Parts: sequence; C-alpha cells; structure tokens
Amino acid sequence: MTEDAAFHEGYRRALEEVAHLVTGMQDAELDSLAALLEELDKRIEKARCLGRSSLASRASGDRGF
Repeated sequence: MTEDAAFHEGYRRALEEVAHLVTGMQDAELDSLAALLEELDKRIEKARCLGRSSLASRASGDRGF
C-alpha cells in the first residue's frame, strides 16, 4: 500500500471510530447529532475514494490524482 493510500485508509478508520463514538452519545440533541453523523459519513466516503484513487494511480503508473 502506498503512503497516500495508507494515509487515507488511516483517516477513514479514525473517522469511523469517531462516528461509532458519536453514535453512542446519549445526551446530544438529535438534530445536531444527525448532522454530525451525516458529515462524518461524507468524509469517510471521500477518504475511501481518495485511498482507492491513490492505489489506482500507483498501479497505472500515474503520479497525480
């Protein structure tokens, strides 16, 4: 795994851990909690796509994103 892909994978995992912790929160307002979880989901998906892009660029020989 390339350094870029490893970074994005680590970032995605960290966000998933935060999302899991937020899901376990009991005293938060539901609207703000839902908005936070939605933002985390978007960032997780972006990190997943960037990680795949990094791996694909290395496999094809390209250096850019």
